[in-house]
Amino acid sequence: MIQRWGRFMVERARFVLLFCIAVVAAAGVYGAGVFDSLSDGGFEDPDSESAQELALERETFGNRSVDVVAIYSSDELRATAPEFRREVQSIVGGLPTETVASVTTYYETGSPDLLSKDRRSTQVLVSLAGETQDEMSDNYALVEEELRSTGRITGEPAGLDTDLGGVWAVYGDVNQIASEDLAQAEKFSLPIVLLLSLLIFGSLVAASMPVLVGAVAVVGALAVVRLLTLFTDVSVFSINVITLLGMGLAIDYALFVVSRFREELAKLPVGDERAVDTAMRATMATAGRTVLFSGLTVAAAMSSLLIFPQAFLKSMGYGGIAAVVVAMLAALTILPACLMLLGRPTRTMGRGPLSRTA
Repeated sequence: MIQRWGRFMVERARFVLLFCIAVVAAAGVYGAGVFDSLSDGGFEDPDSESAQELALERETFGNRSVDVVAIYSSDELRATAPEFRREVQSIVGGLPTETVASVTTYYETGSPDLLSKDRRSTQVLVSLAGETQDEMSDNYALVEEELRSTGRITGEPAGLDTDLGGVWAVYGDVNQIASEDLAQAEKFSLPIVLLLSLLIFGSLVAASMPVLVGAVAVVGALAVVRLLTLFTDVSVFSINVITLLGMGLAIDYALFVVSRFREELAKLPVGDERAVDTAMRATMATAGRTVLFSGLTVAAAMSSLLIFPQAFLKSMGYGGIAAVVVAMLAALTILPACLMLLGRPTRTMGRGPLSRTA
């Protein structure tokens, strides 16, 4: 099979590259919205007794757990001051009724536990409406905006500082940090990989190949994960695995293929017009087979995470499998197509831009 694919790459390299460019472009557009589709949490076993008890409790009494804790404070006003009270009550009154199951404030209960010792801060306890994590996540997005909207009475900030806590505030921060970390990883890792590849290969064109495959692996895996969210819950933790495995394995696979291709080219006479074709066939039959079996093996190993009931562990499996498979496919399609088009012999140098002398 791998020999037939090698022959196809030799004969249809331009078509394969154009097709892959279109697919990657579509994946990049689609995968860009993956963070809005990922779920939060997923640490519990839905079939455990505690999870079933919680589901039964919510079904019977509604949600009474504290999902969001809003803390309002002021350096000038005490929480018992009329201005402070009106401001907090105005914020609470502006919460959409369909997004919350209950709201508890000091002004309704008179509980001193909801006031700070200096009486300049107060807590507002919010229980979100919704039966699923996706519903509660959507409701939290609406509640968060309202809870931070101070200045309802005077039209200006009333001197109240707002801090949000609770499990959903943590989940929201984790989602945001994961998105920022992914951008940071790409920002710093890709230039370092390019520099190291340049030192190894001594050619800018050859050095750019691992970077290209790594970027494609991450972009493609994000699109695959977003597609999976249409059928099952996928946790934000899948993004970390995509960055780790996708970038790392893609670079390894690219190094295998590029190194072997250069070695095969070096064995052939300079004036051989079929040198690139012959080298690519040999590369796909050797390094290509290695990449194929390595990718399938790693994907099979990552699939063991799918047997766990916790969603966040399954999500790591989804992300890992997506990253490995996309990295493998990129190394067997985009990379060989680029090598075929860039590695053709030239009249002036006898070797293409992948040669060590380029």
